[in-house]
Amino acid sequence: MHYRQKNTVTLAKDVALFLSVFVALFLATTSILFLAEEKKQRLELVNNLKSVGTAYYAYYLDTSMELPLVNNGNNWEVNPVPLVSDDIVGWQGPYISLPIREDGVSLGFKGFDHLTLARATDEKWNSLQDLEAKSCYNIESENKDCYTWIVLRANDKLVDKLAVYLENYIEEDKNIAKGKVRASDDYKYLFVELGLSDVNR
Repeated sequence: MHYRQKNTVTLAKDVALFLSVFVALFLATTSILFLAEEKKQRLELVNNLKSVGTAYYAYYLDTSMELPLVNNGNNWEVNPVPLVSDDIVGWQGPYISLPIREDGVSLGFKGFDHLTLARATDEKWNSLQDLEAKSCYNIESENKDCYTWIVLRANDKLVDKLAVYLENYIEEDKNIAKGKVRASDDYKYLFVELGLSDVNR
């Protein structure tokens, strides 16, 4: 009887040890898989952003034209749809495979609600309201450079970690209102500089 009790206790300890090891391995594996998936998604984001940049410059080289502003009353929003579909002379696209959204002035972008472009200076700004004040409108009189920016609207997630990741990727100091990567204060918008624009508006 005493021997059987001892075996039962030993078996219970063995089962407990096995379960604790199994749980630890499961958690470690899950964590590794999560990090691998996160890394994959971030690399995919970088590659997709590069594709937008390539498409933007290909459009310019083929047409000798900058992308047009969206006709909605502001002076900063640039229509990215001609990267996918246009009838302008010299156009040899589509330059990128992104879906045109129903509004007709923005594109779908994996992991985000939508993508549009902006034309603004590289001064301090990090919101859609700031963009109007810092747009390239009448920039000649201010003697400032004009840049084109990718504007990504988040869906149900915040962009704070993505902004930090992209800053690290391009080895830039962390500052959500200055630099080549910016995020809105509510972390719903991510802004990434494409490069200098030769349009003075």
